[in-house]
Amino acid sequence: MSTLVSHIRLAATLTAVSCSRVFTAHTLRQWNVPHLVDNAQLVVSELVTNAVKATGVVTANPTWSQLEDVRLLHVGIYGHGHSVTIQVWDNSDELPVQAKADTEEWAEGGRGLFIVEALALHVGHFFPQSGGKVVWAELAMDAQLPRLPQREPKEPLNVLLPEADPQLLIKLLNGLEKL
Repeated sequence: MSTLVSHIRLAATLTAVSCSRVFTAHTLRQWNVPHLVDNAQLVVSELVTNAVKATGVVTANPTWSQLEDVRLLHVGIYGHGHSVTIQVWDNSDELPVQAKADTEEWAEGGRGLFIVEALALHVGHFFPQSGGKVVWAELAMDAQLPRLPQREPKEPLNVLLPEADPQLLIKLLNGLEKL
């Protein structure tokens, strides 16, 4: 099976999270693995959120001056064999924030990579020679999905259209003339 690849570059702002979720869902549905969408959206949300926190603008309504030097991040989705890998690149050389199992019960954050690790087969990071870092997670497909059978084209059916109603056509013409 060949490798499937899909990429998107996004501004490192809070809106990148929802954009990456939509991109991920669309990609996986196109690849005919819709059963992975929910987990993959959660994983990409956490990875992109961390990338935005590391390098981007985290203000809900940023000013133009805050956006003037906004960084980019890169989301890549790779389908290979029986798994899908999600990679998120940002331009920070800092290690990713490690998962915390002991985060307070009611805390609003701090569980991102812990959640990713719970959903993924493997999680990791690397520092490409071009700079920045890539954090990735590999999700297992339950089974290799068979291709859907192709249908033979059918001859069009003879469709009987109703006969034109002259009174309706006159009303329509009169209405158009008044415009």
